Amino acid sequence: MRKRFLRIAAFVVAGSYLLLAQQDAPVFYFGGEGLNIGMAKSQAVARLATCCKLTPPVDEERPIAGKMVGHFIQPKEESPEHPILGTIYFSGGRVARMSRDLAGNVDTENTDLVSFMRAFRRALPDGTTSAVITLQHEKNVSNAEVDELTIVLPSGKGIEIHIGTLDTPNNGNRRDFVTLDETLEAHK
Repeated sequence: MRKRFLRIAAFVVAGSYLLLAQQDAPVFYFGGEGLNIGMAKSQAVARLATCCKLTPPVDEERPIAGKMVGHFIQPKEESPEHPILGTIYFSGGRVARMSRDLAGNVDTENTDLVSFMRAFRRALPDGTTSAVITLQHEKNVSNAEVDELTIVLPSGKGIEIHIGTLDTPNNGNRRDFVTLDETLEAHK
């Protein structure tokens, strides 16, 4: 009797864990269809088929040993403003990675943006590292609302980004601003 109870309890705990893991899994939506990492390739392809097409098509993919196979996700109807909705990668018959535009309305060739991102890149170390990321909304600024995004590396070196909107326009009617600062803190 006790062994049976333990088996049932283990089954309930394992089932609950799997349910919670599935509920908390991050989801990307393409054309209203939700996809998540670990989803079966066949299920992901079927969901995407309702709204999108994959380039190259899945039936034309040529697997390369040890590599993920990637596809562009495009709308079924040709769209000059959104030719690529994102990418999806498969490995071992499952969704292994996805990406999509974070902000589709940004001019990615703007020289100010490119300069800003190059400065951001120079402040980061090469290779893989961990970081603590903090986002705070500051309302106590006298003439603006500011969001402060802080990235601190284990060495104590960091990046601080302030994203703000002035309460009243300054000269030239400019209201929004972004600053990028490199920081150095005592190692914690």
